[in-house]
Amino acid sequence: MLDDLNRDVASSGGTWVKLNRVEHGTLTGIVVDVETRDKTFEGAVVLSRKTGKPRQERVFTLITELRDPDIDDDKGLRKFSANEGAYFAVLDALKTAKATAEIGDTLAIKVTKDPETSTSQADYAAKWTKGPGVPGWYEAPMPAQRIEDEVPF
Repeated sequence: MLDDLNRDVASSGGTWVKLNRVEHGTLTGIVVDVETRDKTFEGAVVLSRKTGKPRQERVFTLITELRDPDIDDDKGLRKFSANEGAYFAVLDALKTAKATAEIGDTLAIKVTKDPETSTSQADYAAKWTKGPGVPGWYEAPMPAQRIEDEVPF
């Protein structure tokens, strides 16, 4: 339970972006984190029809050019959930770029075809480029650590 809490604290931050329809456009940004987790729908884990095991999704955290005028000091930190289709598009982009994924690389991803039904996935295209690196202002969240000698309250 504490490991889950520490993981959630470390991965917190950033505004969520939808990327499952053509109308959402292209999301481009510097990759600062990728987390693998169980896919959920309305709070329940989604199981594979073939294996019965939980389906996985990747949550990408990017530094983008997007800004919300209602958020003071919005630096463009955005998260999006990559389903299997989006993740395979990222893998194809890495192969095309002949690159090894690293924090600080740039990812551009978009929907090329809307899902045909409410339970199907969209088609995606992605492009991976090396660099430019993580800006100096960005500090990766650190997991909560146990402090034995100090009680904050």
